Amino acid sequence: LSSSGYVRIEAGPAVLLADVAPIGPDCLPGHAHADTLSFELSIRGQRVFVNGGTSTYDTGPHRQEQRGTAMHNTVQVDGEDSSEVWAGFRVARRARPVELLIDRMSDGARLACAHEGYKRLPGRVMHRRVWQLDGRGLIVTDVLDGSWKEAIARFHLHPRSTVEAGGAIMLPDGGRITWSCDGGAVRLMPGTWHPEFGRSEPNQCLEIRFTGRELVTRFEWH
Repeated sequence: LSSSGYVRIEAGPAVLLADVAPIGPDCLPGHAHADTLSFELSIRGQRVFVNGGTSTYDTGPHRQEQRGTAMHNTVQVDGEDSSEVWAGFRVARRARPVELLIDRMSDGARLACAHEGYKRLPGRVMHRRVWQLDGRGLIVTDVLDGSWKEAIARFHLHPRSTVEAGGAIMLPDGGRITWSCDGGAVRLMPGTWHPEFGRSEPNQCLEIRFTGRELVTRFEWH
């Protein structure tokens, strides 16, 4: 969907929607979130990974949190948002996607993109992400060029998709997604999802802290 800046990839039972778009028109970015290089994923029509959504337009901590990078399925560096958002509808320096590349494969696709939103930080960080989707699974590769103190990739689960004791993601139809990562330390965190105004639902989030400049996260469905 080149005019929108969003990419839709379908492979087997999976549908991935990736945000490789500018955060909004430069003349009117007020509704923007700091969500560059985020994505959502569904398996057999069941939503698995979801971005945080919007429950309010009222200026305050809830609006600020929901617009922030940490509420989206992407990478946050040094606790900062990839684009500067504040005061309900304000935006200053913003992430701009670059180096977009789409390779079609026989059973899926490989999508690569980068953004320069963290270059305003002292370490001048560049975030590059690659999604590789086929009918059996998804590999997400994140690379950070530059220097930083802390970097975190987050994968927010839909409320009906939950992590069981053994670590697998359980889907509503009984299906399972197994996952692993190289280059990061994982913890499961509570969160909230906001599908519409005035509505918040509890969910879970896989939070992965980088231990090096590259993080590879693999998901395989059964």
